[in-house]
Amino acid sequence: MSVRIGIDIGGTRIDAAAVEETADGGHRVLAQHAVPTVRGPEGIRAGLRTAYGQLLDHLGEATPVTGLGIGVPGIVSDGRVAHAVNLGLDGRPLDLAGEAAVLTAVPVRVENDVKAAAWGAAQWLRATEGAGPDVDLALLNVGTGLAAGLVLDGSLRRGSRGLAGEIGHLVTDRDGPLCPCGKRGCLELYASGGGLARRWAGSAVELMAAAAAGDENARAVRDDLVAGLAQAVRILVQATDVAQVVLAGGVVTSTPALQGALLAELRSHAADSGFEQHLAVHERVRWLPEGYPAGSVGAALLPAGE
Repeated sequence: MSVRIGIDIGGTRIDAAAVEETADGGHRVLAQHAVPTVRGPEGIRAGLRTAYGQLLDHLGEATPVTGLGIGVPGIVSDGRVAHAVNLGLDGRPLDLAGEAAVLTAVPVRVENDVKAAAWGAAQWLRATEGAGPDVDLALLNVGTGLAAGLVLDGSLRRGSRGLAGEIGHLVTDRDGPLCPCGKRGCLELYASGGGLARRWAGSAVELMAAAAAGDENARAVRDDLVAGLAQAVRILVQATDVAQVVLAGGVVTSTPALQGALLAELRSHAADSGFEQHLAVHERVRWLPEGYPAGSVGAALLPAGE
């Protein structure tokens, strides 16, 4: 039995999973463990040690661990992470690979969290839809912000500077609200959990219900959210022609009414355009199940050299 450990460092918690690669090329999650995230370099170091150590305790000494992968927000280069503002890592890069190497002698890989989750989504598609080794997808992560990860023809795409898929800061309205990135009218201000919280006090489920009941403010927020998500999906399809766009994040995966509205919006673009009909964007959309730990699974199974 070959077991890899994947650790997904998020803004509120650190999720760890032990993943076994099966003989048929699939995978099986053997155990999971989570600890709260404490912001700042020392907090992240401590959380990494705790999550890894407690998961190993759960597995027992007899379980052979052959690799450790870590997914983390921010810009990742050579095992170091920088500009992870939501983790309190906005100063000197933190050498996560070096920190992990103190814990284990097995190979360590560090990747941006959305890219790791995209790799996890690829494993999910292989398991559920029989996707082959050349699986082709974009994972659109609708969390506090908005970002995508790309797996193109079976390979994880990082980009020349590790920034492939960072579509959340495409400007859609130059006169729009100020974004924390310094620009105005970024896409994620409208199409993300953070953007929703900025304009609506409740959940996405409550927003959709209020809009359906005739609340004018709810309708305006809903329309911007749906239009922004549709734009994000169409950008990914038109830029990469991926076979599937997998949406992740509780904002969309736990809100069926929002899913329906998004698909309707995507269909509406094809009503009077032969080009849009040929794209068939709505046919490419998938919803990542809420219970599937794509971040930690993807981190565990990151391929060598990524």
